Amino acid sequence: MNADYINLIPDIESKSYLELGIGDRRSFDEVKAGTKKAVDPNGRGDFTMGTDEYFKTHRKKYDVIFIDANHDYDNVLRDFNNAVKSCKEWVIVHDLIPPAEKYTAPRFCSDGYKLLSYLIHESGLEVYPMSENMGLTFIRMPAIPVYPPEGYKEMTFAQFGKGLADVKLYNKAEIESVLK
Repeated sequence: MNADYINLIPDIESKSYLELGIGDRRSFDEVKAGTKKAVDPNGRGDFTMGTDEYFKTHRKKYDVIFIDANHDYDNVLRDFNNAVKSCKEWVIVHDLIPPAEKYTAPRFCSDGYKLLSYLIHESGLEVYPMSENMGLTFIRMPAIPVYPPEGYKEMTFAQFGKGLADVKLYNKAEIESVLK
């Protein structure tokens, strides 16, 4: 569960936390952050609206922002760029490494993996993708918005897989060490 990894952040109990897209709330409810808010268009969060609307109307800064909303490339890119402007410590993105091509369908991970490829290979940011939990990825702040070249939009899952072959993927123990 995502909360198991998020709760590894040292002193999470005193941190502020924003989650974009909360599904059934299970993971959100398990996060031990001192202050928690959620954005979800389906009425399950503190803010019933889309993430674009949220960032247009709210300027609060959070220690940790977890992106698990619409996983389509364009949406996850916008969420990432908005989050880095509002986050102090960690932006975390879920579903960036689909386990097989069938999981690139919009109802699963979609094509957000294209953003991960750019972040790893060209952004210069501190990016820690996990080998488990659908590629849960931690990005250390401060970071800046990114603007990948148009070619990333056309990337296939096979191309992504080839580019991932030599990338360090982290397990839970390694992520815990990175977070300290």
